[in-house]
Amino acid sequence: MQAYLLFSISLCLAVGSLAERPHPCKSPPLFEGSMALTILKEKTFGVEKFSYDAFEERVHIRLLLDQDNHTTYRDTLLLYKEGIAYQIFRHNQTCEKVHFKDPWKPMEIPRDAKFQSQVVIGSLSAPAEGLLVNNWSGTMAEPHDDYLLTFTEFGCLPVHAWWYNIERQSLLSLSFFDMVLGVEDPEVFNPPSFCDKAEPDNDGALTSFVDTLI
Repeated sequence: MQAYLLFSISLCLAVGSLAERPHPCKSPPLFEGSMALTILKEKTFGVEKFSYDAFEERVHIRLLLDQDNHTTYRDTLLLYKEGIAYQIFRHNQTCEKVHFKDPWKPMEIPRDAKFQSQVVIGSLSAPAEGLLVNNWSGTMAEPHDDYLLTFTEFGCLPVHAWWYNIERQSLLSLSFFDMVLGVEDPEVFNPPSFCDKAEPDNDGALTSFVDTLI
């Protein structure tokens, strides 16, 4: 009876929230988890673990990537404030240090995003069977890609994100799962000691988040 009562209350809150149009939100400043990615044009698929720090504008990605039936592993640390990215090769303790020119883009719903719908992933037929999410769409200022974003109603955590450009026939899809608030080991945002002597490559630079994935 108690479980049913709690479920009824949560259902009423969910239905009540539908009457109020959701507003764009920001994700928690510190969290980590896993995500699956698809880059259609490059025929690239991957699963990665990531750590996200909005305070210091840092992201650490550990990615198992399949590209044209060739599997690789990438360990990348992105330091947006410093404009530096590290490609870390732990098997032989070497590093590549490159300039990184992509401006920081926090994990959030843009203020000019258009609210599309509020739906339940799963079911509301019983307690703990469904997840209430909001769907948003819009167009990025630069590059001019369209996007579709799905974030949780409570907590503003990302569930799914699509960026696509019909003219270029490009698509980047990210699906998020197993997320945890906070970062278990803050040292993940510091390059390992064997990277200390790495010098940035002045002949090239990464200009976008996608560049770090392919």
